[in-house]
Amino acid sequence: MIRLHEELLKDFQVFAQTAPTAKSLMERIANDLHEKMTKYNWVGFYLVDPADPGTLLVGPFVGSFTPNARIPLDTGLCGAAARGDESKQSTP
Repeated sequence: MIRLHEELLKDFQVFAQTAPTAKSLMERIANDLHEKMTKYNWVGFYLVDPADPGTLLVGPFVGSFTPNARIPLDTGLCGAAARGDESKQSTP
């Protein structure tokens, strides 16, 4: 792990101990990653819709475009990541 990654991880772990809500933690992570890892033009979270477990809803994000508000689990990169319980990285 490179030094920047280690520093970010430590900052997130410390903030997670006192974050008032899960949303505030996700906002902090998205903001910090977007600011400090400039190769990414979008950083954010999709969350499983509690009313429809087959759909992801956009959560906190920062970036140069507005993402799809809803994504079926059987669609695209984010759906694949959610189905596989792992993160995915899109690279040009």
